[in-house]
Amino acid sequence: MLLCWAWIPLPLAADTLWLENGDRITGTVLRHTVSEWQVASDVAGIIHIDAAHVSRVEWSGAEMPVSDFLAEARERNRPEDHPFSSRGGLDVAVEYENSAVDTHEVDIALRQHVTQGVWRHRWRASYHREHRDNERRDNDWELAYSPERFVTRQRFWQGRVSSKRDWEEDISRRFALGLGPGYQLWNTEQSAFSLSALLTYNRFAYASQPEERFYSWALQWQFNRHFWQELFELYAAGRTGRAFSGATGFQFNAEIGVRYPLTEWMSLNMGVEADWVENSAEDLRDTLYHVGLGVNW
Repeated sequence: MLLCWAWIPLPLAADTLWLENGDRITGTVLRHTVSEWQVASDVAGIIHIDAAHVSRVEWSGAEMPVSDFLAEARERNRPEDHPFSSRGGLDVAVEYENSAVDTHEVDIALRQHVTQGVWRHRWRASYHREHRDNERRDNDWELAYSPERFVTRQRFWQGRVSSKRDWEEDISRRFALGLGPGYQLWNTEQSAFSLSALLTYNRFAYASQPEERFYSWALQWQFNRHFWQELFELYAAGRTGRAFSGATGFQFNAEIGVRYPLTEWMSLNMGVEADWVENSAEDLRDTLYHVGLGVNW
């Protein structure tokens, strides 16, 4: 009797596909999409079946019409229709050091994040200036905008346009325009992480030589994580890439930091920014450390 009861559940645990011509295929469904089914059969191995020929499917004894399954699959893959939400902030860091070398430094960063429907928009603007013994050592600003359009709940297309002006480095102006696919690995109230790969058009202007135009690939990332009942927020964002040809080879721009809320609208922020460029005219290696206050909305 035990042997009989052990054998009875086996056919019930199998999946059965009923075809339009009346045939049926029994096995384990490995993969199913809107256009194809893949079934592992003990007799014929892995079978690929055109979804147009499948009339209904029986999942381990529970029957479901194919039309219901397709509707359920499409619903799972549809991008989420988010309500309108907007958040942003302004971070300011000011440093004055009176020693053998008098240093005055100002760092300002403005950020804005807007979500509505299947669209997500990110804006960022920054300005940095440094004087040492009344001599200007750094003076630059940057603007960037990234729109994202979700095509499923996790996949999206991302664009990016950015412009940077630097009055002290030989690379005086940088403009970039990119487009490519992205993937949202997770997005919860506590944490979010997304990656995107962009094909980018670049235009560099120099203080000592003619401008350069080239194409490159770029990998971008966005990450944030709240800790200890949202008392701390760890954030990281950046991009890295390499040119297909031209004088400019490798580019890397990233920021990582921590925010601590002082009030509902004010926070203390500490961060590190890196801006590296390998170039025949100039190898740029800028690293900025800042501690300051932020206003959030």
